Amino acid sequence: MKSTIQIADALRNDLDRGLTLPASWYVDNAIFEAEKQRIFHRSWQYVGHTARVAKPGDFFTCRLGDIPIVVVRDADGALRAHANVCRHRGSEVVREGSGNRKTLQCHYHGWTYELDGRLRAAPRANEQAEFEKDGLSLVSLAVESWGPLIFVNPNPAGPLSELLGELPALFERAGVDLTQLRSYRQDVYELAANWKIVIENFNECYHCPIAHPAFSEVIDTDSYRVETDHEYFSSYFGPYLKARKQGVTYAMLWPNIMFAVTADPPSMQVLCARPDAIGHTRQTVDYFFADGVTDEQLRGYVELSDLVTREDVVLCESVQRGMKSGVVKQGRLMLSRERGIQHFQKLVHRFVTDEPS
Repeated sequence: MKSTIQIADALRNDLDRGLTLPASWYVDNAIFEAEKQRIFHRSWQYVGHTARVAKPGDFFTCRLGDIPIVVVRDADGALRAHANVCRHRGSEVVREGSGNRKTLQCHYHGWTYELDGRLRAAPRANEQAEFEKDGLSLVSLAVESWGPLIFVNPNPAGPLSELLGELPALFERAGVDLTQLRSYRQDVYELAANWKIVIENFNECYHCPIAHPAFSEVIDTDSYRVETDHEYFSSYFGPYLKARKQGVTYAMLWPNIMFAVTADPPSMQVLCARPDAIGHTRQTVDYFFADGVTDEQLRGYVELSDLVTREDVVLCESVQRGMKSGVVKQGRLMLSRERGIQHFQKLVHRFVTDEPS
């Protein structure tokens, strides 16, 4: 019988040769649990934008894997992220999706926390001979921002800058200044597909001429360029058919964040594939535009993006059904067009098998 190490080594060699992750990795709950623990509980992830917590007391909630999160602007104006779990008996403290509060009070027994996470009061605490508030603060998590984007990591091994690497410089070369972008809207899509399928679909445009005819009338898919030289992100450039020197820069940042940025119009999309279950993903699309973009530009940009995303929903759900069938155990990539998928899958394999970086 092969050891776990031998199996991991064999799969790593398969990925190097252009074979894919096994189909079982998209339908096996043991793999999904390992991904939550080893990827989503250990990685920097985009959670929202700074306009959502502009004022002291502003907050919003989300999840990273199985960990409920509350992001809040505290009374001194500092950005905070806490595990949204009461230190009493584990209830989620804040149930609303967003709002403004002076304190964070648990809806179950009324334990009340300051915005910075310190326990302020617990009903009947005076009845306990030994009750010390100091050791019962909310569990604080690492939080950083990049431009208007907020990232949280439950268990960071390093700062956000180590994940981003040269990505900020790539955006600058694309002519996009994050400080000038303002939040416009968020769209949400529910997909009956594993989160990795959603990411992999974004990581190639091999399918674009067939599956996205309207997109392919705007972007030159024959000249679509892929770069996978960076550790934690891959990038792509799609030139406009009618203006070969301009186009859209795309990037996929580990583990589940996707970007589309362009200087014409000055804009950014931030797409995030959040796994709800092994076969279900909630994808959010946050739109950012610079001041001065016309209503016509906004409308045209969002309409095309929504069309492409709805087409991608069909594709991803089809792949999930195929994976679940078990007919094809492992796929073969077209590396001239799908190196981004290979780059992503090798990261998945590395984190799930807990290999050192």
